Amino acid sequence: MQTQTMRWYRSKVDWWLALVLCAVPLVSISSCVALVFSGKTAELPWGIGGILIVFGVYFGLIFPMRYGLDETHLLVRFGLCRQRILLADISEVSPTHNPLSSPALSLDRLHIQYGKGFFKAVMISPADHKNVLDDLAKNAGLKREGNRLFRG
Repeated sequence: MQTQTMRWYRSKVDWWLALVLCAVPLVSISSCVALVFSGKTAELPWGIGGILIVFGVYFGLIFPMRYGLDETHLLVRFGLCRQRILLADISEVSPTHNPLSSPALSLDRLHIQYGKGFFKAVMISPADHKNVLDDLAKNAGLKREGNRLFRG
């Protein structure tokens, strides 16, 4: 039985998005502290509920955000979610700065098309584009033209 080794790549994080991601829980916690110091402890459960929602979203949909590649699959992991893409299905990989929602913490992204239509694509933001493109080209049998990969 042959075991496949998954190589992991971390997501690039834009500075402005890191600022937003840090600000939201800090504001939530600060609100709870302000409630305690102002004596409004009756409202404290609402503040704690807000903190729990923020951390639930962060650890349910965002952290950890990383991308795995082995000989047959690309694995996109974001929070508790995982998307497994068969390398043989990938038809094109191209750089993009598309701001649509995606498992990416940067606008410096790679658009990966793995079928026909809008829902058969994913945008990822690996910190190391060069190695991801090199490994995808090798493992998926794609041809490389600059920062673009395609099935030829």
